Formats: sequence, structure tokens, C-alpha cells
Amino acid sequence: MHHELKQKAIELRMSRHLSYSAILAQIPVAKSTLSEWLKNYPLSKDRILELKRLAWKKNEIKIELFRETMRAKREEKDKKIYTEYLFKFRRVSEKSLFFSGLMLYLAEGSKTDKYTLKVTNTDPRVCRFFIFWLEKFYNTPKEKIRAQLQLYPTMDVEGEARFWESELELKKSQFYKTFMRELRPASFSYKGSSRHGICSVIFSNTETKGRVMMAIKAYLDTILK
Repeated sequence: MHHELKQKAIELRMSRHLSYSAILAQIPVAKSTLSEWLKNYPLSKDRILELKRLAWKKNEIKIELFRETMRAKREEKDKKIYTEYLFKFRRVSEKSLFFSGLMLYLAEGSKTDKYTLKVTNTDPRVCRFFIFWLEKFYNTPKEKIRAQLQLYPTMDVEGEARFWESELELKKSQFYKTFMRELRPASFSYKGSSRHGICSVIFSNTETKGRVMMAIKAYLDTILK
């Protein structure tokens, strides 16, 4: 029930650009709870000015302006941190790259069989990195790699297919039939890359799967002993 209320609150914020008080009038939760749910969904300055012209309450305007200011500060802080790490990561060793791929597979990879390597993610960069990693460290021919999309009925299926083909630099023939997911209220509560659906990058090879899994085991045993 709580999850459904959160999704409804986010939907009202994103689609109708409602204020906190307007959302609270429809969703019976504590103001602190709503604040936590919507902390990443501030209203734009234009929308705040529009609501101000519609005789919005002064305290609401102050709250929304404060949230917009905090959002801008967070973005500036994030940009600074990003720049710092960008400098640190200018030269990443091959060993670090290899370990990064192992940890990616440990977290996101399929482990249900001994034959298929599969990483599923909404972020094209994660999928691209997995392809790069397979090619670099396991001499995987790119033409042997396959992918499968999970999309929603409301999406431009052909457009999203072209998007992923371009992002991953894979041919159309390398994609399996797209899996259509049931549309639920929570499906679009996330921002950014998830708007393009979900992609699985797949490489089927028993020997490579075995080597990857043993490398992960050896790495964990080494650092945890």
C-alpha cells in the first residue's frame, strides 16, 4: 500500500506538477514522508512562477523555491565530485579494469547456468562496459555477442531497438526477440536511462563462463581470507 502511494505521489508530481499541499490533499501521508519521496522531483522555476501567479500560498512558494535551490546546489556538488573522480580515473590499470568487470558480473550477472554469461541493466554504459570487458579480457568476438530488450507497450519499440543497436554498436541480427513487460504504475518512477527499457547482454560459452566464475571466486577468497 505504501509503495502504491509513493508511485501515485511521484506520478502527480511528474505529470501534473502539483505542489506538496495539493498532493497531500490526495494522498494521506505525513509531510516528512512525502518530502522524502519527492526529494529528487523539484518543480522547475517556471512552474513555481506559474503557480505564484495562480495565487499559490506564500509558504508553499518558499518551500518549492528552497527545494529548487537545494537541487541546484546538489547538482553543483555532484559536478565537482564527478570532476575529481574523472581526474583520478584518467589512467586506469588493466588489473583494475579486470576487477571492475568481475565485480559487475558478481552484482549484475546471471549465475543460473554454466553456459551463459548475461548482464542485465537499464544503463547503456553498463552494457557497453560488459561488452568491452568480454572482448578485452576473454577475446570474445563481438559478432558472437547477443542482446535482448525488455520494453513496455507504451514505448516506441522500433525506436528503442535502434537506440540500443546504436549504443551497443551491435547489429539488428544480434538482438533476440524483444520481451514485452506488463505496464505497472512503478514502471516509470525512475529517471534517465530506464526510459529506454532494460537490456540483457548475452554471450554463450561454457569455458568463458567457467573462467569468469572461478576468477570471481578466487578474487573474493583472496581479499576476504
